[in-house]
Amino acid sequence: MSELAPPISDPYGSSPVGTLVGVVFVESRASTPLGPRILHANAEMLRLSGYDASSLIGSPLGLIYDRNKLPGLIENLPVIATASSYYYMDRLLVRAGGTRRLCRWTIRPTNREGETPGLFVLTAEPVMVPSDQTARAGARDSSRVMSATKNDPPTTVASPEKAPASRGRTPDSQPDPQVAAQSAPAPTAPTAPIPPVAKAVEMTAPPERDYEQCRSESLSLAVAGVAHDFKNALQTIKMNLELAALATQSAGKAAIHISEAALALGDAETLARQMLAFTRGESTQRRVIRLSDLIERVKLLCSAGTGVQCRLFLKEGTRCVEGDPNQIYQVLHNLVINACQAMPNGGTIDIISDNADLGEGNDFGMAPGRYTVVSVRDRGCGIPPHVLPRIFELDFTTKQNGSGVGLASCQAIVTTHGGAIRVASQVGAGSEFLVFLPSTDAVSDQVNQDPAIRPPGERIMPSGSGRILVVEDEPGVARSTLAMLKLLGYAGLHAGTGEVAIRLYREHLESVEPIDAVLIDMTLPGGLSGLEVAKELWALHPGVRLVATSGYFEDDAVLPAGSPFAGLLPKPYGMEKLSEALEVAVS
Repeated sequence: MSELAPPISDPYGSSPVGTLVGVVFVESRASTPLGPRILHANAEMLRLSGYDASSLIGSPLGLIYDRNKLPGLIENLPVIATASSYYYMDRLLVRAGGTRRLCRWTIRPTNREGETPGLFVLTAEPVMVPSDQTARAGARDSSRVMSATKNDPPTTVASPEKAPASRGRTPDSQPDPQVAAQSAPAPTAPTAPIPPVAKAVEMTAPPERDYEQCRSESLSLAVAGVAHDFKNALQTIKMNLELAALATQSAGKAAIHISEAALALGDAETLARQMLAFTRGESTQRRVIRLSDLIERVKLLCSAGTGVQCRLFLKEGTRCVEGDPNQIYQVLHNLVINACQAMPNGGTIDIISDNADLGEGNDFGMAPGRYTVVSVRDRGCGIPPHVLPRIFELDFTTKQNGSGVGLASCQAIVTTHGGAIRVASQVGAGSEFLVFLPSTDAVSDQVNQDPAIRPPGERIMPSGSGRILVVEDEPGVARSTLAMLKLLGYAGLHAGTGEVAIRLYREHLESVEPIDAVLIDMTLPGGLSGLEVAKELWALHPGVRLVATSGYFEDDAVLPAGSPFAGLLPKPYGMEKLSEALEVAVS
């Protein structure tokens, strides 16, 4: 940036040193795990960030904003939305490639004449430092709050509208009410000459850390978006499978195929949950597991539609283990799939579970202890001796279209659970994999059968009454939801956008056919968000019965105290969950 850069003329920027600033407009809500999406960026922001417009616009703010401070900023967006002026803070700007630059950021709502309301505008300007020593000090304290107090001199240039400058603390920290309440008209440009400033110093972390962190965060963002869209697709599949099961004879062949598809759907739901857990950096939820439950499910899924017979030898009294059931299931699933693939012309797989109390110098090379062991044995082609030592290496595979990830991930999961995998194989005779997991004498919780895979004759059809408005932008989800509502005894209406939902609710409010409850997808793209629709409906009719649904919700999500919603429905949900939520909402 040139020292002779002209003073700012962009009405959306506020600069303490009279230079050009980068400007972005973002959504009013955090529609992604990395914050609101960027809707517009000026040329200076493209230059500062190193991104082109096609890469930056549509991406979340977290792509360029200090990710360590991003959660606090997101949390305070509702407060900022009500401000009549702007907040400022010194935060890092993350550039393309992962380098970081300390910038003075401002943020305010779009409340000026000619602006599109309901958005936020942020500006960023590199912080200038007079010497390397100051730069090092700034690097040590780059996250320090830069907030004005009563005696601080004004640090902003007046905007064309003479908007008062917020003198509160940065919005991504806890605000000081006493200080934040003070504001004064922004001054005009300073009359005293501005001293020369040194060239901007770009602040970077070690290159290896920059690359890995940027790569990890980019991957996290991509996975979160895929997981959300994946859950929407699963929602349509789940509902239509349930509808098909209800319309099918329980003893027919079609019912068998539906049940097998529902089992695969359960695996897909588990995968979607794992994807979202990864994006949030969540640790696994360990609990007591009865392995026989997981083995039974693996057998049903992996042998379906193949010439492979799966035989189970589950010893009574096999001890439980502690861990993440989804991850342990993934291990067993991968091993059985590999066994099936080793016998392309069909064959038999034996799955055995038992206890093993091992002492010093045991034949398996295991540490002494009490283990629960699962054996997966096939009669396939076997593994050559020169290949056997490498099968757990990442990216190593002997399959034509293999990824080399399956066995490596199995070993990693078992190791993190305190166990180990042992393998023996003979070419032409087959292979046996032994999974050792530390035992526990604790008793596992009973696993309830998923109602989606129960035969139709065994299902209890719940019933209800009332008129339900479904606010859903995905046509497939909307159609299947309306069909399910009809089976449950409800009358359904559909709105594809928040604006249509508000209009329909208003039309029915004073009619003889009022809407009894509203099912709202919280991640409506474009227009009003699900939360904004809820606020508008609540203002229109205090006490309106609202049920929130989203692919971002956890399965065990609960409503916070004082929430305007009567229920939460994490996607994908089935008939039973939908019925329960609506029963509470309309009661």
